[in-house]
Amino acid sequence: MKMSFKKFIAFLLLFLLMISISFECFAEEAEEPTTEAPKTTEYPDEPGRMPDTVGDSIIVMDAATGQILYEKNAYEKRYPASITKIMTVLIALEHGDLSDTIVMSDTAVWGIERDSSHIALDVGEEINFEDALYAVLVVSANEAAWGVAEHIAGSLESFCDMMNQKAEELGCVNTHFVNANGLHDDDHYTCAYDMALIAREAIKNDKFREITATTHYIIPPTNMQEEERELWQNNKMIKEDSDYYYPYCEGGKTGFTDQALGTLVTWSKKDDVELICVVMHSRPTVTTYTDTKALDEYFFNNFSYATPITDFQFADEDIEAAELALNNYFEGTNSGTLTLSVDTEAKFLVRNGLNKDNMVLTYNTDTIDEESMQVGTLSVGTADETYIELPVYYSGYVYTPLPEEEDTAVTEAINTEAKEKSTAAQKIKTILFIVAALIVLGLLIALIIKIDHVKKQRELRRRISAQRRINNQQKRRR
Repeated sequence: MKMSFKKFIAFLLLFLLMISISFECFAEEAEEPTTEAPKTTEYPDEPGRMPDTVGDSIIVMDAATGQILYEKNAYEKRYPASITKIMTVLIALEHGDLSDTIVMSDTAVWGIERDSSHIALDVGEEINFEDALYAVLVVSANEAAWGVAEHIAGSLESFCDMMNQKAEELGCVNTHFVNANGLHDDDHYTCAYDMALIAREAIKNDKFREITATTHYIIPPTNMQEEERELWQNNKMIKEDSDYYYPYCEGGKTGFTDQALGTLVTWSKKDDVELICVVMHSRPTVTTYTDTKALDEYFFNNFSYATPITDFQFADEDIEAAELALNNYFEGTNSGTLTLSVDTEAKFLVRNGLNKDNMVLTYNTDTIDEESMQVGTLSVGTADETYIELPVYYSGYVYTPLPEEEDTAVTEAINTEAKEKSTAAQKIKTILFIVAALIVLGLLIALIIKIDHVKKQRELRRRISAQRRINNQQKRRR
């Protein structure tokens, strides 16, 4: 029995559909670790040995002090994916009201990629502001993030301006946001260091901590959705039934796009130490969890708080270096008595069992801030590692301007003109000297020629006269 053309086409389309589904499943499975995939390496038999990590950009920061304990390409530009939403919710909590109602716009609903994370909000659907924030952080709902942005700022563009302004205020060095959800855009980027700063600010908000620590949340029915929406946490480090559960992890945000690869920001606390860990551009994505856990364990087990510089005093050469730096900065001199100060009671994380005799303290005058009266930093560490850089402040500096001088540009112009005139005059003198010398030389040559001519004329006349005498004598003899 022959197959009809229509049946053949239908069979072919079904076959192609099955292949496409197979490829999609394969792509998802590729995110899981395989025997060939890179893995985080810990050294349980050597607890003091740093683990080997997979992520391309990583930072570990002390949440309390901002002290950087570990960094790996932490300032390199990376695509953040959904960890962008940490900044989104930080801005939302600072400017919004949890009891507000968001009305979803057409652009918010349809502006996202349909195969990206969402909770199927519809155009015109009304959702409570607090519920939307849970959707953004718990299940990474992209349309909810867009809706939050429009509700706060009126437009996505205006909200991104707020995000970038906040990043600048926090001291971010390599960040630029163009959306509120982290879907890929070449002009939407950040770095591990900046994400640590953003997370450190965000976790100061108790509501933010509460949302990111939630493993299950229910959004009640809305004006367009009769059923409840159940949200289950994406962050496996706080899910007790996950292979990647970490009991000290208090919250975090995951992310993934094809360009960003796996990204993860977490905050974990053990005893009195809370660490922020950022892992970016990591594959398989589960290595964001294993890298985070390995680094947290390493620093929890090997570091503790101390106040190791209580006896520190600045040396005379430190004060001299600071005075020189200030003189150069202010373009003057100091007529006062300069003193330097640093927080000698500063508490920060150091390696367990640190011997103070092995500490290395180095004063650097690389930073001057007139407003805060900071003049450099004090680097504290050992020969093998730096623990922290503390700001150094000055007092007693009395600025005295240098003696008044002519305007540098005018002085240089006058000097240049004088030099040019002097050079021109010297050239003229040289030319005149050469001309005079040539004239004198010409006169000397002419004189010599004249004298020689006169001599030759005299000699000729003498010979003619002698010849005449000879001729006359001969005539007489005849």
